[in-house]
Amino acid sequence: RRVRSPEIVERQAGLTVVGAIPEERSFTAGNRTIPFDGAPGGKGNRDLHAVSEAMRELRTNIQFMDVDNPPRTIVVTSALPGEGKSTISANLAIALAESGEQVVLIDGDLRRPVIADTFGLPGDVGLTDVLSGRASIADIAQPVGLSGHLVVIAAGRIPPNPSELLGSRRMHDLVVHLADSAMVIVDAPPLLPVTDAAALGHNMDGAILVTRAGKTTVDALQEARTNLERAGGRPLGVVLNRVPRKGTNSYHGYRYSGDYYRSPEGVEGHSP
Repeated sequence: RRVRSPEIVERQAGLTVVGAIPEERSFTAGNRTIPFDGAPGGKGNRDLHAVSEAMRELRTNIQFMDVDNPPRTIVVTSALPGEGKSTISANLAIALAESGEQVVLIDGDLRRPVIADTFGLPGDVGLTDVLSGRASIADIAQPVGLSGHLVVIAAGRIPPNPSELLGSRRMHDLVVHLADSAMVIVDAPPLLPVTDAAALGHNMDGAILVTRAGKTTVDALQEARTNLERAGGRPLGVVLNRVPRKGTNSYHGYRYSGDYYRSPEGVEGHSP
């Protein structure tokens, strides 16, 4: 009953697999970003090449989901903690910015925020300060890299009512405002322990569900999808994270079998 292959995700959870990210042990040691635009994260680590390529494929798959109306606001979440959704959020934002896209990455995990630490940025002010009216976007937006294509908004002060803030009209208006000039990626808490991500998903174009290969159960993934859709959210697809580099269900098999990615229209094939 554990998610080990795209076939299981598609057949039993009814979701599309839009990316597979290989296991990268250096991420667990505190360095959780691929090399980017002069930023220090991951710089010089040759082992990150496969992860970088996988993130670029995920980026392309998202951009080709709907050519006429691609998603501009995406929430990244998971069923349970420990599946790597914050790492995927950070690196997806990097991959998008690397392509020349203007990107705003928001730490919407108002319970256990890690995005500021991931990029080595101050995290004491951020999203909650904007939503409460204590600061403007210009006050708390922090550019990452040399090009200016990526901007990070930290979580800010931990509030007593995260779900209420994330599902608020102010949050909706903030996302809409940012989406006028940038692609917005929001890292959100897991779907099963709390309702934050479901409340946030209602304000976004769609959600990416991160699952840890060999750990996440089909039941948990199905329940996460139900919680998201019940709140009016739209699942864009699943990212299989920490796929083993060796073995029967290895990353090599996902990468080259030609069936780990399936377009929303149901046409199988390699990602563009």
